[in-house]
Order: sequence, then C-alpha cells, then structure tokens
Amino acid sequence: MIELRHLTYFRTVAETLHFGRAAELLHISQPPLTRQIAALEKELGAQLFDRSKRAIQLTAAGKYFYRDTTEIFKALERAKRNVSSSSTGKSGALKVGFMMSTAYNILPSVTRHYSAAYPEVDMRLTEYVPNLLATDIEDEKIDVGIMYRPEDCRRLDSHTIYAEPLLAVLPRDHRLAGRQSISAAELAEDAFISIPRMIAPVVYDLIQQHCQLHGFRPRIVLETNLQQTIVNLVGEGLGVALVPTSMQAMHLDTTVFKPLIGAPMVEVAVIWNKDNTNPCIRTFAETAVEVWGRMQPGNQ
Repeated sequence: MIELRHLTYFRTVAETLHFGRAAELLHISQPPLTRQIAALEKELGAQLFDRSKRAIQLTAAGKYFYRDTTEIFKALERAKRNVSSSSTGKSGALKVGFMMSTAYNILPSVTRHYSAAYPEVDMRLTEYVPNLLATDIEDEKIDVGIMYRPEDCRRLDSHTIYAEPLLAVLPRDHRLAGRQSISAAELAEDAFISIPRMIAPVVYDLIQQHCQLHGFRPRIVLETNLQQTIVNLVGEGLGVALVPTSMQAMHLDTTVFKPLIGAPMVEVAVIWNKDNTNPCIRTFAETAVEVWGRMQPGNQ
C-alpha cells in the first residue's frame, strides 16, 4: 500500500535526481531509500527512474507521477491550512496578494482593520502584477487577492470592492497642465506610456477602447509593469498616460493628474479560487468591502 512517506521519498529523489543527496535531506540512509523507491515502483507497476546512465533521470511515467503527486501535496497543504481555521474564519492562515496601486488607497486600511479584528489569523501579504496574481490564485499559492478583475474568471469567484475612473497623468510642463479636465482626444498626438497587455489586460483594453472612442489609437512608446513606474516616467517627460485615480496619492512634483471627460471605470475586486475553502477568505472579503465603505466621504 502506498503511504504518504513513499510519495515524499519519491518527490525528494525526483527533485534532486540523486539518491545520496535525497537520503541526506530525508535524514535516512541511502539503502533503505533505494528499497522504498523500488517497492513503490513495484506497487505502481512502472519504472519511475532511469538508472541506466551515470545520472538518474525521471522516466515518462515518473514525470507524470511527479505532476500528479504535486496535486496531492497541494491538497494536503490546503487541508492543513483549513483545519487550523475555524468555520467562522476567525483563526488560521491567509495568504493575500495585492497589486501595487491598491497600496495607495485601500490596502493599508484593510490590513490594519483585518489584523485588529482577527488577530489569530496569520496573514501574509505579497505584491504582484495582476496577471501573475490571478495565476497564483488559480493554483492556490495565494488564497485571496485585491486586483483588477481578470479576463478569465471561470475558476475564480469575486466580490467587487470599488470602481475608480481612469485619469490622465501629464508632465508638469505639458500644454494641458493648466486645464481642470481634459478629453482623451486632446492627447491623440502625444506619446503614451502604458502597462503591457499581458500584465493587466483589463486596464490595457480599457485605455485602448477609450482612446479609440475618441478617434485615435494611442501611440505607445514605452511599456512598464507597474503603475508607479509609469507615473515616474511621465514625470521625466517621456510621455503621457492614463492611470487609475488612486495613483494621485503619489504626489510627485513632476506630474499633474487631470480628470478625463467621460472617464472609463476600472473595477477592483477581492478574487479567490472557487475551490479554495479557507474560511478566512470570507472574513477578509467582508472586511475589504466594509473598510472601503468607511473610507468614503461622509462615512467616517
């Protein structure tokens, strides 16, 4: 009968491709490890390692088995986290991913309020670019994220926290810097700095559609992964950009932010994997929505 220790032995050998090093990592001697792997291969009826060469290699069957055991260990880790969390989500562990722009508005408040309300939850936060955050939420490397809604939500669930308009960020000496608001059409001849589509498809497409609605396709001369970098580069006079309103909090002396007439709105949501049953997700999502409501004028 295959036991969890057999899978641990197999995965350690597969990752080191060396029985001696694997035995050291497992704190056992090499002969018992070799026998356990042989017994596992007999139980499975397939050879997992090719030992015919100087360095061992995974066979085709071994590669498939390694991939499938990855899912087993992922499920085990999820089970361990969920056991440590109560059914109400008041204790346990929660891995939170966030995109950088939320650090300028909602993230600090949510973090403070959630930590105060649920001190027994071990919350770990990691900054991401949106597309990688969505991928890691799907793979359950991250429990929950605060981010733009991904294009493909088939495996994800979400709760919208807020929607914010895009606005124009211009160099301080730009010809439109003195205006109260501007139309995107007035930027048709300007060079644009943009986030790549592969990093944040929702925002990229929103900008493209808004510009095309005003009769032009933006001439993108520079792409960078972070909104903060975009604003800094605008301040250096390398172009103009359309960014979420939250980026105004940067307060750079080299840039000005101008409301866009008929500005498109970008939604920011709490996102999680539908199959992730960590109860802390619910309490975190509820806290995010509640905190945003308190942050609005008149609700202090």
